[in-house]
Amino acid sequence: MKAIELAKAHFKTLKTKTIEVAEWGNEDGPLIIYVEPFTLKDKAKLQAVTKVSGSEIDALVELVVMKALDKNGEKLFTIEDKHALRNAVDSRILEKISSEIMRVDFEALEKN
Repeated sequence: MKAIELAKAHFKTLKTKTIEVAEWGNEDGPLIIYVEPFTLKDKAKLQAVTKVSGSEIDALVELVVMKALDKNGEKLFTIEDKHALRNAVDSRILEKISSEIMRVDFEALEKN
């Protein structure tokens, strides 16, 4: 088997990550954010945003808009939500979510 096929096969084994955000929950429980594995394409998009705006904060907002999904795989946030995410949301929670999106689960990698 070619190396690229092995690499692609490994990527397919990566699981969708879940992030519980108690602060953004309701009486039904915390908001659950689903995140598919991070790719180099995702990284390039974030780098482009940072290069254009010069702001790491814009990159955090872009990351959450780009990667946060609901249980059906639909985006939780849109481009129209960026202003509110920058100006009307607890920055600590946004930073926590973006950190979790980027966090590598080394235990899961070792199992694969």
